[in-house]
Amino acid sequence: MKSWVPRLLSSALVTVGILAVGIQIGDAAEAFPAKPIRIISPFSAGSPPDAFGRLIAQQLSVSLGQSVVIENRPGAGTTLGTKAGAMADPDGYTLVQVNAALSYAPVLYPNPGYDPAKSFVPIALLASWSHMLGAHASVPANTLQELIAYAKANPGKLNIGSPLGSPPHLLAHMLRLETGADFNDVPYRQAPQLVSDFVSGRVQLYFNAGEPVASMIREGKIKAFASTSATRDPVLQNVPTMAEAGLPTMTVDPSDWTGLLAPAGTPPEVVAKLNAAINDALKSPEVRASLAKLGWGTKPTTPTEFAAFVSADALKWPRVVKAAGLKAD
Repeated sequence: MKSWVPRLLSSALVTVGILAVGIQIGDAAEAFPAKPIRIISPFSAGSPPDAFGRLIAQQLSVSLGQSVVIENRPGAGTTLGTKAGAMADPDGYTLVQVNAALSYAPVLYPNPGYDPAKSFVPIALLASWSHMLGAHASVPANTLQELIAYAKANPGKLNIGSPLGSPPHLLAHMLRLETGADFNDVPYRQAPQLVSDFVSGRVQLYFNAGEPVASMIREGKIKAFASTSATRDPVLQNVPTMAEAGLPTMTVDPSDWTGLLAPAGTPPEVVAKLNAAINDALKSPEVRASLAKLGWGTKPTTPTEFAAFVSADALKWPRVVKAAGLKAD
């Protein structure tokens, strides 16, 4: 009997099966997307990251030929929405928008149901920005060093406000750790209330970002002591960097960002197609105008470059959260 014949036939069938699976995967990636795409946003509807994500979704709908919808799932320091994104099918039809909280939110909210490094595959960076330490006009200091000296001479007299668990909240605690100055930490649930209290002088200090605040600085309504960026903001050339103001350890550039991830296991071909579409969207006049209005910057990234960016950013914040003893509530 020629026993090798069944073995040869079996081997041939396995080979054909593997080739068939490979063809199916390739066809699926080439046909992607064949149905609507969902982007889970862990941010409140109407917030700057959410609004920018919606604009990107509109651009993607046109370029990909499928509707791209935003699903808001805010709460628990972005961990609720981020968990939902991690648990979705890894087929490219569910994405999750994230920001710098990706790396430190699990420290504030233990056991969030996902691993920032293992549960996702990065797709593309959307935008990044730095923050500026601003002060109400009533603060009797005109430079960062004068502010630090005043805070030390008057412990507990200055309130520094920030949205709870946000990068400005971490920057506020970082400022206390780096200078030893005694500022009152005043966390807010909602940013609009914080801005209102800042403008009225109920809180005197706030790490802020964006064109609306820059306009108030130019108009002299609020003071600006220093920027966390490595170089001066081209829109506010008279405001020094933290390094120039004598506090180089407060250089955090960027201090926040937003980007898109997919669940781990999403096919590389699908990730590449999404990455190309997002980078094209970032070049559109509508997106450029929105970035200018927000005061944010952007640049095209490959999935590999964005992965490296996320990894580097993850080294910044967890130590600050732990050193400051921050809690979720």
